[in-house]
Amino acid sequence: MYTNILIPLDASPLAEGALGYARALAHKTGARLTLIRAAKQPASAFGDRGYEQLRAIREAEDYLAHLASTFTTEGFAVDTGVPFGGDPGDWIVEEAAFRHPDLIVMASHNRVGVDHWLHGSVAEGVVHRAECPVMLVKAAAPYCVAERLASAMPTLVVPLDGSELAEFALPVATQMATALGAHIALVSIVPSQTPLVAGPTFTTATFSETEYTAMVDDARDYLRSVERSLEASGISTEHVVRIGDAALEIASIAQQHRAATVVMATHGRAGLVRAMLGSVAGAVVRCGNTPVVLVRPDRPQRILAAQSLREVAACAAF
Repeated sequence: MYTNILIPLDASPLAEGALGYARALAHKTGARLTLIRAAKQPASAFGDRGYEQLRAIREAEDYLAHLASTFTTEGFAVDTGVPFGGDPGDWIVEEAAFRHPDLIVMASHNRVGVDHWLHGSVAEGVVHRAECPVMLVKAAAPYCVAERLASAMPTLVVPLDGSELAEFALPVATQMATALGAHIALVSIVPSQTPLVAGPTFTTATFSETEYTAMVDDARDYLRSVERSLEASGISTEHVVRIGDAALEIASIAQQHRAATVVMATHGRAGLVRAMLGSVAGAVVRCGNTPVVLVRPDRPQRILAAQSLREVAACAAF
């Protein structure tokens, strides 16, 4: 179950976009909210650095105290923390390691292109290094998207492709569905074309109608087997198979189902390698307004230790 949700903030409206999602989760689960904001080191080496440091810390504390008072008035349990200086990604990961949250909820700057290659993304760095799942949200998303988490039976979209990597999202999705009383929509996307390596270049091959039919049938059979495992745990499920671009179709399904969140596994690649290879998970974050919970398969948590579908039902009990 969820007992502690960490929300990194920097006093910007973009970062505060994560608060509505965290509030909705805490309302359903009774989790404590941990609000953190780093106090920046003085930019200049001149002047009274000690005074400037104290002023930065006090400013961050006052900001968090104001937010915390609003949440406590609403009946939420709230902790605050003010790490000092350093790279934002570093202090978020360090605070998470210290406070052991069940989930980090944060907004993404959603950088693309050259800026993303050179500077990366704070959110990407957190996903790559944090030891718990990370929910990435779009600050510009309508508030009604956050409210879906608080509904009587929210829908979670879980993309699967039959791989062990993708299945690592299942225990987290099971845990979230149990905590929220949610319905799970299992999704599999059959690609409209597939890349093939041919010497030093890439080419693409389009499948025949017979091959498409076989792949769709295989995907549907696979999802049905996962459904049976989840339904044995008392979780309401359905399955959807589509043909097309994985990220676009997942985002489209999430929108059509008015999903509260997408839960999916990611390699968590960072930097230039990720930018060159691409990431379905990252593309899903960019394509739609639905928040995405990203799960790294090498996380050391017990809930992520399941190695097969047979263990999913057991994980739901923890």
